[in-house]
Amino acid sequence: MEKSTNLNKFVFIGVLVLLGIFIFNSFFLFDIGKSLGTKIDKAQELAKPAKIEIIKLESSCLDCFDTDEVVDTLKESGLEIINEKLLTRNSQEALELINKYSITKLPTVVLKGEIEKASAQNFKEVGDALVFDGIVPPYEDAITKKIMGKVSSIIINDANCDVCVDFNLAILNLKQNGVFIANEEELDFSEARAKELIDEFGIEKLPTVLLSDDIDAYTSIAQSIEQTAAKKEGYYIVESQAPYVETESGKIRGLVTLTMLNDSACPECYDVSAHKSILARFGIAVDKEEAIDIKSDKGKQLILKYSLINIPTVIISGDLDVYTGFKTVWSQVGTVENDGAYIFRKIEAMGKGIVYKDISTNEIKNMELLPQQ
Repeated sequence: MEKSTNLNKFVFIGVLVLLGIFIFNSFFLFDIGKSLGTKIDKAQELAKPAKIEIIKLESSCLDCFDTDEVVDTLKESGLEIINEKLLTRNSQEALELINKYSITKLPTVVLKGEIEKASAQNFKEVGDALVFDGIVPPYEDAITKKIMGKVSSIIINDANCDVCVDFNLAILNLKQNGVFIANEEELDFSEARAKELIDEFGIEKLPTVLLSDDIDAYTSIAQSIEQTAAKKEGYYIVESQAPYVETESGKIRGLVTLTMLNDSACPECYDVSAHKSILARFGIAVDKEEAIDIKSDKGKQLILKYSLINIPTVIISGDLDVYTGFKTVWSQVGTVENDGAYIFRKIEAMGKGIVYKDISTNEIKNMELLPQQ
């Protein structure tokens, strides 16, 4: 009887344990199912297109940045556009949005709604909205209402200078790099307005281009211009490098003559015309050039006059004083004679493998075969 009672107790306890395990598993499985269901619901929700309201803030500037392209891109990106609104620049709602989201440039685009699900390039999150941050000039300053980035240019030329730089090409380059040139003017120095500008801005070299400081809106370009131009009365004054016309005298400055001496009896010698490209890199404007063989009368005279030893070589003469710093560079490769002629003398500056002739010994030499100094 006692054994039967113990057996019944054991069975009863076993049933309770099994029941506990069953209840625990039920709750555990229910909790896993609930968590998994929540994750599935979230995944399904995230997979749905973001519901977005598009708000366009207009500008009073007709030539300014076009936000239509931005909106078209948004519509093609898979977003669910639930509303699209256009606000005029001075409307109360527009002013409230400008203040709330610290908007500095107009026109622009603001996105509201499920912004946490939206992926929009060139938009930055500001509070509960995404504000377009890719506006390029020209645009309207939202605070001052000033139009930024509409540049005016004035070119002053001297028609008598055929070798001077053409600043129209510079203006074209600015346009190709996204600068909006709103007004273009081109004057000859002989015109009354050109003379007034030359006096007003103290212009010393022609051609010159005046660019209004609206170009400051194009940060990287403005930084480059600031390095080479003076700024006065709202304009950057970009004067021509040599060759240029000196406004005070009307003289063309910076023209030089390049004389190239060679020896026809040394076909293996380096090509003396290589000096032309080297001078071009220094901005030297070669107006005239002449090739002379050392066996000619003129060649012999030059050898004697300048005590030349190594051939090929070059003689540069003319208006070299306007090339600031060139004389310092030249001292590393040649000499400046009493008559102002620049004589190339250090053959090693042409690099390894250069073949030349020592006319004092009539020997043909190779830079690679020379003993190390």
